Amino acid sequence: MDEVVRQPSVQESAWRLLKGLRPRAVDLARLALIQQPPAEWLAQPDHLVALLPQLGLNDEGLAEFPPALHGSCGQGLRIWQYPIQFGPYLAQLARLQVRSYLELGIRHGGSYLATVALLERFRPLDFAVGVDIIPCAAMAQYQAINPRSRFACLNSQSAEFSMLLQQYGTVDLVFIDSHHEENQCRREFAALAPYANMIAFHDISNIGCPGIATVWQEIKALPGWTCHEYTEQYPGLGPYMGIGLAIKNSRLDELA
Repeated sequence: MDEVVRQPSVQESAWRLLKGLRPRAVDLARLALIQQPPAEWLAQPDHLVALLPQLGLNDEGLAEFPPALHGSCGQGLRIWQYPIQFGPYLAQLARLQVRSYLELGIRHGGSYLATVALLERFRPLDFAVGVDIIPCAAMAQYQAINPRSRFACLNSQSAEFSMLLQQYGTVDLVFIDSHHEENQCRREFAALAPYANMIAFHDISNIGCPGIATVWQEIKALPGWTCHEYTEQYPGLGPYMGIGLAIKNSRLDELA
């Protein structure tokens, strides 16, 4: 009998592709576009939606972006987000006075760098940590500019990651954008929930990552969390990407 060869899943194939790519450093000079405007200007969702293409978008999933944004792809910070989703999300963060930040799965670092730069326009962070299993060329350069930032090249499923969380104790905001696989996402939430006041998830409405949507629906049903969604789509595409933000009610009580 012929041996049945299991075909890799979409996520496994994408993971192998990403591990084989050589990340190139992003253009940190684009951060000046966040540092120059008045903070109150940056707190407006529409302003951020217009600013994000100027910061530069990623080109590794070009078919997911509308043609009108293709000229902004492959340059600058190479942010792998939809401006119409990421802009309103960042504007919400500006109102939350975030104290510390951790991002799982930073790829080239674009979303991490933009988030940290914007948060620090409203309150200096106690610390910021980017985590990825793949090295990121931009992070050492950014740490030289911002000593509150560091990069941890490790697996979120490892003992080293657990030690990292124990080291910091409490992280105000975490953004999960790692392997896009249901069980891993669920384990990451379980590991982070005791430490994090707010946890955001990427790809909650991505047609290619249905497992993330499943985990997000589970989190929305949990008591003690208030959830927000940023899932607006460009016409004729997807649905792709989508951001969910879960905030512990105790954290919201502090802002009341």
